[in-house]
Amino acid sequence: MKKLTISSVIAFSIFCLTSLGVAETYIGGQVSGTWTAAASPYYVIADIEIPFGSSLVIEPGVQVKFTDHLQFIAHGNLTAVGVPGDSIIFTHSLPYETETWAGLNLLQTEGTPELGYCKIEWGYAQAPVTEPQSKGGAIHVYNTTASIHNCLITNCKADDDGGAIYLYQADAEVFENRIVNNVAYNDGGAIYLNESNNSYIHDNWIEDNSADIGGGIMYYFSGGVCENNDIKHNNATASNGGGMLLDNSSPTIQGNRIIANQSAQSSGSGIYMHHFSSPSILYNDVSLSRYTAIFCGDNSNPEITNNTIFGNGGYGIRTYQNSHPFGKNNIIWSNTYGLYISAGCSVAMTYSDVQGGWVGAGNFNDNPDMVNAWGEDFSLLPFSPCIDAGDPNPPYDPDGSIKDVGAHYFDQNTPQGICTIDLTPFGTPIILPPSGGTVWFGLSIVNSPDYYNIYDGWYTLTQPDGQIIPMVLREDLYMAPGGSLSRQLFLTLGSTAMSGIYTVTASVGDHPTIIESYDSFTFEKLAAADYAGGEATGTFFDGEVEETFSLKQAVLIPETTELLGHYPNPFNPQATISFNLATTERVTLDVYSISGQKIATLVDRNLEPGSYKEIFDGSGLASGMYLYVLQAGDFSAVGKMSLLK
Repeated sequence: MKKLTISSVIAFSIFCLTSLGVAETYIGGQVSGTWTAAASPYYVIADIEIPFGSSLVIEPGVQVKFTDHLQFIAHGNLTAVGVPGDSIIFTHSLPYETETWAGLNLLQTEGTPELGYCKIEWGYAQAPVTEPQSKGGAIHVYNTTASIHNCLITNCKADDDGGAIYLYQADAEVFENRIVNNVAYNDGGAIYLNESNNSYIHDNWIEDNSADIGGGIMYYFSGGVCENNDIKHNNATASNGGGMLLDNSSPTIQGNRIIANQSAQSSGSGIYMHHFSSPSILYNDVSLSRYTAIFCGDNSNPEITNNTIFGNGGYGIRTYQNSHPFGKNNIIWSNTYGLYISAGCSVAMTYSDVQGGWVGAGNFNDNPDMVNAWGEDFSLLPFSPCIDAGDPNPPYDPDGSIKDVGAHYFDQNTPQGICTIDLTPFGTPIILPPSGGTVWFGLSIVNSPDYYNIYDGWYTLTQPDGQIIPMVLREDLYMAPGGSLSRQLFLTLGSTAMSGIYTVTASVGDHPTIIESYDSFTFEKLAAADYAGGEATGTFFDGEVEETFSLKQAVLIPETTELLGHYPNPFNPQATISFNLATTERVTLDVYSISGQKIATLVDRNLEPGSYKEIFDGSGLASGMYLYVLQAGDFSAVGKMSLLK
């Protein structure tokens, strides 16, 4: 009798369902060829294998659903590449969402298997920890090259190592993936590398993963490059290495954001290394973790250069057992403790901003002035003391300047933005009673979208008589590209302030010479019937600063230009000459002897309308009659005064 094989069962299933017009495919055993979206979903009813010498292509839009805890094993080449918006999905079809399948296993695969734009969920490497099936909840790569990119890998777990990805003797490129919420019950919650010296792990988002040790990534006798990853909120639930753990491993770790990771023990929540691990740790944010940022133990001698180590709940750097880290150009600030040096250890640190100070060439102790470090923006403000404070020797920063301190250099060639300002008075028209009152108004400042801006902001009050009163000046304010602020402000005037129309003006720019933008509005204060003048003050609040300032007395503009005379008369040796000016004019005031000889020039300049007094000093002159002549435009007048000694 001829037996019905799994393959023939599958072929029969395909035939039956296709004939019924239902797009379902049931598979098991050896597979190859092409899986298409038209035949999707593919239900896996037994372990499947791409045999040596074969290959399988999975097209965009395909869903692969495992009906039990079954494996996908690839010895032949696997290409599963979706496209943005049309991913390939690997999941299960079991009754409960949290049930699992056994993951993808790329084992000594021919060619270079590629997984791209895939969603891989609910994989579980379930086996005794001595078995390889216990490693790599989503993807297990052994002794092959592989490319894993633009995938979402979530809710996977492993009884041993590599909750999401396990790389063993593999040269893999893992990039631009989101690896979130995976669990390893031993090591490496997201990724575990074992004897993998040439892997390139870059530009991934690795968050909310957990393991006993190495909550995010664990390197074991491995190297390669770990670059530009966001490694955040991962947890080493039993020991150390919340973000990363290195054991006998010396990869290059650069440009990563290793932030807010946790560990059960206090030695290392950010990066924990031991057993002769000496990585290069360059240009990383290792910040805001529960305990120590970087732990160097058991003969570990890493280079730590141009990192921002900020706001960690333990030490910035801690050493143990004959470890000697070294480096330069680091910010080590706002950690619970600074640096901890165990017996037999050392830290050689230079050109670094170390809170509390540290012995070494170029080190300093100054607030680094970052944009919003507690909000995870560790960029330097334009006035940060860390700019150009690094090692003065080449190589320089990309803008050609001396190295900045910290993970993020400040580009001094970047142009500044331009701010615009708007004022919105509340309750217009605003009319204050004779007793005075408070004017409320809104302020909005918006920066241009591409560049930061350092600007001054200032406010003036123009009185009804035209006199301008400075109220508040705020200098060297910072606004991020596209940044904005909105505030509610007020101005209070008392009863003794003069009546009439006032103008409030707000300006931004470089005080006092450059105005980028300004806005203004007016309000009126009514006159009191019995107003007699006197001292007056105003109070202005700009949302942060409150200032009380004096208002000037009203300036009365004369109706006519006239020479008012002098006093005293006779005088000895000084006389005060008074005159009124009704219009802006070029004015001269000269003193002559009775014979017509010019003795002195008291005024020779342009004057605004107003009342003026000038003093003539007759010391050294003989007693007698003197003349003074006022010339103001077309107006001319002469006065006489007598010097009597």
